[in-house]
Amino acid sequence: KESYLSLDIFLGSSVVLLFIVSLTNSDLPLWSSTSMSVLAQQIMAMIGDFAPSCVEVSFIVFFAMGFVFLRGDTVQGRKHNSKNTAWKGANLRGFDAKLKQAMEAGATAATMLEAWRSGQAKAPTPKDLIRPVVQAFLDSEPEALVCELVQHVQLHKESLLNSFTGTTTLDVVARSGNIKVLERLWEAFERDLNLHRNNFMYDVMLGGYASTGNSAKVGEFCKLMSQNKLLLSPRGYSLIIKGFLKNSMLDGVLEYIVQMKRSGHAVPAFAVSQFLRIASNKGTCESTYASLKEAGVELQQEALTVTLEDAARHLNPKLARQVETDARAAHIKLSTQAYDALLKVYAQDCNSDASKIFKEMQDAGHTISDGFCVGLLARCAEGKFLSFADEIVAFIRAGNGMTIASYSALMKVYACSGLYNRACDLYERIREDGLEPDAMMYGCLMKFAVECGRTKLSQELSEKVQVLDVQNYMSLIRAAGQDQDVDRAFDIIKRMRKHKGPDAIAYNSVLDVCVKAGAMQRAHGLIKEMKELGLLDIISYNTMLKGYCNRGDLAGAKAVCKEMNEAGMPPNDVSYNCMLNMAASSGNFFEASRIISSMEQSGVKPDHYTVSIMMKLLKKLHGSKDAKTCFDFLDRSGIEPCSDEILMNTVMETYIRYKDFHRLEKLLHSFEESSMRPAVPTYGSIIKAFACLKRIDKCWHYWEEMQGQRGLRPNDIVFGCMLDALVSNDRLEEAVELFSQGTMKPNAVTCSILIKGFSIAHQPDRAMQFWHEIRNKGMRMNTATYNAMIDVHAKLGKIDEVSEIIQHMAEDGCKPDAITHSTIAKGYAIKGDLDKAMEILRGMQESKVHHDCIIYNTILDGCAKHNRPDLVEPILDSMEQNKIMPTNFTLGILIKFYARTKQLEKAFDAMESLPKRGKFVPNSAVWASLILACLQNSQPAQAMKVFHDMCAAGERADSRMCSSLITGLVRQRKWEAAIEVVDLVYGLRESRQMGASIDQDTLESLLAALAQSGQGEVLGAPLLERLRVAKVPVSSRLMASALKTQNSWANSCSRPHKQALWQSGEQVTK
Repeated sequence: KESYLSLDIFLGSSVVLLFIVSLTNSDLPLWSSTSMSVLAQQIMAMIGDFAPSCVEVSFIVFFAMGFVFLRGDTVQGRKHNSKNTAWKGANLRGFDAKLKQAMEAGATAATMLEAWRSGQAKAPTPKDLIRPVVQAFLDSEPEALVCELVQHVQLHKESLLNSFTGTTTLDVVARSGNIKVLERLWEAFERDLNLHRNNFMYDVMLGGYASTGNSAKVGEFCKLMSQNKLLLSPRGYSLIIKGFLKNSMLDGVLEYIVQMKRSGHAVPAFAVSQFLRIASNKGTCESTYASLKEAGVELQQEALTVTLEDAARHLNPKLARQVETDARAAHIKLSTQAYDALLKVYAQDCNSDASKIFKEMQDAGHTISDGFCVGLLARCAEGKFLSFADEIVAFIRAGNGMTIASYSALMKVYACSGLYNRACDLYERIREDGLEPDAMMYGCLMKFAVECGRTKLSQELSEKVQVLDVQNYMSLIRAAGQDQDVDRAFDIIKRMRKHKGPDAIAYNSVLDVCVKAGAMQRAHGLIKEMKELGLLDIISYNTMLKGYCNRGDLAGAKAVCKEMNEAGMPPNDVSYNCMLNMAASSGNFFEASRIISSMEQSGVKPDHYTVSIMMKLLKKLHGSKDAKTCFDFLDRSGIEPCSDEILMNTVMETYIRYKDFHRLEKLLHSFEESSMRPAVPTYGSIIKAFACLKRIDKCWHYWEEMQGQRGLRPNDIVFGCMLDALVSNDRLEEAVELFSQGTMKPNAVTCSILIKGFSIAHQPDRAMQFWHEIRNKGMRMNTATYNAMIDVHAKLGKIDEVSEIIQHMAEDGCKPDAITHSTIAKGYAIKGDLDKAMEILRGMQESKVHHDCIIYNTILDGCAKHNRPDLVEPILDSMEQNKIMPTNFTLGILIKFYARTKQLEKAFDAMESLPKRGKFVPNSAVWASLILACLQNSQPAQAMKVFHDMCAAGERADSRMCSSLITGLVRQRKWEAAIEVVDLVYGLRESRQMGASIDQDTLESLLAALAQSGQGEVLGAPLLERLRVAKVPVSSRLMASALKTQNSWANSCSRPHKQALWQSGEQVTK
């Protein structure tokens, strides 16, 4: 920088000098345009003459002049320097040689000080010996340093009283960390020697304080420099940053890095990298990186690498993506380590950009070792990223070929994705490549073979291993358990006795085989042997307990629990789960609730299996009250469903079954916030769940993520879920397009789903055309497909087309089932030919075709719509004779029918008798039908009684039901009852709300009716006041209506009621 400054100065002065000289020899005015032109010509002529050698000559001359200009103090002190030069020639040779000899001999600090003291009075200390002498003082006699050094400098002022001596001495002391000596020396230089403090000395002091972590002193000295009109140099900044980094003072480092950048100095790359490295160790790398970016600090390759390594360590794809983007924007090439970290993050995150970056790394010429690829495969296993794993394997095969390590990593990828068959298939490839699996790989292969049911392969692999370890034996025993081969399990125990005595784990595994095979006598014999060996533990008891529970032997299970308590091993969560599963298998909700209660009283915490069993139990129940009990237990347990993939699937399916979409939405939100990488079946459940919430955008998102990012191939079930999501949400054309893409081979189920879509869209002609197309392609239909086709036409009463389909059904060898007959009967019922529908029902009964209540409900619904009361009782009698259990749907149809025929008593009789016959609990739709029946028959008092009975039964009234009830009561001028419903819904008189709401139009009609009937003051104004206090949202239209009707009764309103109305209006305005 000094050389360039010299060059600039000399160029400027030369131009001015040349200008003056040229004009002195001319008669032109000094600043005329002609003068300037002449000057330019002369300069160009000079440049032309000296062009061949002007660069070399100019550089030498300009550097010399610039050096003289910037080092004026050296020129002025030439006389002083001459003395120094003389000192170098005379005094250096005159200084006692013992000091240098002692230093070269590696003498102790005390010896060096002794040599220095013997000669320090005669001559000044040479420059190259000042540093070792000061260090000797610090190592041996630090307290004597300041006094003796000051005396020595005073003795040889001409030679030593300069900035070099001061800076060197301070630097040695600062590096030692002896702050007390450093401060004494700093004061002595000014007080005793009157030594001028320059930038270098301040830099050393700042570095010394920073190295000890004293940020207060650093700040104090920075202010002192500012007062003395000195600027902090780049070296000073670097020393402060280095000292703070040494003490891991991240805030201080960031502060001075920012100041250094703002001062126009380049921040050292090592400082930024080390700063990020320390931040990574403290877990704040991401925020530190953001702060550096915000300050405009330039981040070099090493800093980016450190940040990417932190992102890989903590699996932070967001940070990795940001660093990658910044590197590309700054045109910084990534190092091999940076590529390694970035690919690991993307592999575990299933980011589709991993393939592109891997190819980019190859094109850039980076060395990609086998260990590098194995590490990436390990991350693919954690993220279940199959497509990228296949690309890595293809790269390895194209290079040096697969090794045992790479095969082992690929095997782990398949296993983590649940593809145990593909993991086992690698065994043949390994042998084809001439490789021999090691003992660990054989053990893994045996385990995977058991997982996928290839028990013969597990036995074959066990013969390849000379010495089996415990895990290998466990795999063999589990294989015997899958085959329910008790004798083979006992043979394995005998083999273990020859090599190494079986432990409790092995015995418990064999005991489990006995239980699975139902060989309880041999299990008891093994328990006896384990008692003698002292190997009986709680796992053994739980295994026996599972055996009794599998057989449904409640007495035997309770006997085992009693024995466990006597042995000092009380039942744990596994024990309770076994008994809970037994109750759930039999659909005994009461026993399951009792077990849960006992479990909670014993202080045993439920686990994932407990919750999963309770959710599965709900599949056998139909009452919303039981569902609420189970859902409350899930909330109470504190178990997070998204912490386990199987549990999440179970809970999700249960929410869908019971249409609890509020809980379903919360569960899906938790899933999206989690780090779960779902398997293929789980993607099907997720798509199905979002379809129930009408979120087709999310369905498409996860469909594309599964195939694009994750590289997973959807199975027929997931494909069916996606098709069903589309057709169920009026996206028929998208479903047809997806079906036509040919990515999945169509089958009878997927064809049925598409036909259902045509049915929903009321497009029987397209359904028939599609049906002919798939038949012409040779696809064999099943009964479900034909049922879907029949349903399309039966809904529209097209009986002729139904007959044609039934004829083809017989040709394809498909036998009609209960659904077929029900669907045909539905077609006749819709058409109004109920006698024909009854013939079909009688034919099913005579042919003893299995049928359920669906066909009865279909015909009953036809009777209600076409006014055939003569068939209702015969149908109900037939249901009872054939032991067909009625359902909520049956009851709802009957209530609507009796309401229409003005037979309200029969509706109440049905409400009383049918739930007992069908063993079901009336749902909210049935209660709503009965309330509506009462209102239709001008019985508002009974309607209110039914409403109260419904609330007492624990059924939740929805918004539609409440609005309909209020409307009916208003029509019959039952003001108090209507207001009571409003109070109950919003909890205006009680603290508990019903969780529903009332339509604003309904509230507006109620208030208008109150005003018109003269009940505004007595009932209307207090109701508005209660709504305001409860902070119930009230639309502006409703409030405007209320304010409008105020004029009709304002004169009679009391002041508080008026004020309530005004406050309500004011609240809406706000």
